[in-house]
Amino acid sequence: PDIDEEEPKVLYTGLHHAREPMSYMNLFYFMYWLIENYNTDPLATHLINNRQLYLVPALNPDGLLYNQQIAPDGGGMQRKNHRETCSTNDDELEWDGIDLNRNYSYQWAYDNTGSSPEGCSQTYRGTSAFSEPETQALKDFINNHHFPVALNYHSYGNLLIHPLGYIEGL
Repeated sequence: PDIDEEEPKVLYTGLHHAREPMSYMNLFYFMYWLIENYNTDPLATHLINNRQLYLVPALNPDGLLYNQQIAPDGGGMQRKNHRETCSTNDDELEWDGIDLNRNYSYQWAYDNTGSSPEGCSQTYRGTSAFSEPETQALKDFINNHHFPVALNYHSYGNLLIHPLGYIEGL
């Protein structure tokens, strides 16, 4: 695992949105499946022997911890990271934070439909692309490894989201 081989690389990420803990659990289950089935299942063995697999299960740890604090039995609906971005008189701060999934550079601030410039919005994109330490760290990691494929797990909707999913003119 410490050798950078000439094998195809794949990046898996989860928990962009803190209220989607199944997205990081899927990656943990996948890791366990690989480990438990190595040398017994042909697919698991092939993947480990012929790919460089990089897994980042929790891209949004502070949002996850906040949900665990406010709803220890589950059901916390904090979506974004837990940066203070919303100044309201309401004690409910679930709207604070930056939507990490909308904090990347490609088409950042393309419109105000797919993301928002408002700090209290659930889709607040931040002050600039990669303004958050989480997305900046992932950017640096990706730039150092040059992944041809990245799979980003989400679990809120029953969706398969394709890259470059915006539609110009809409």
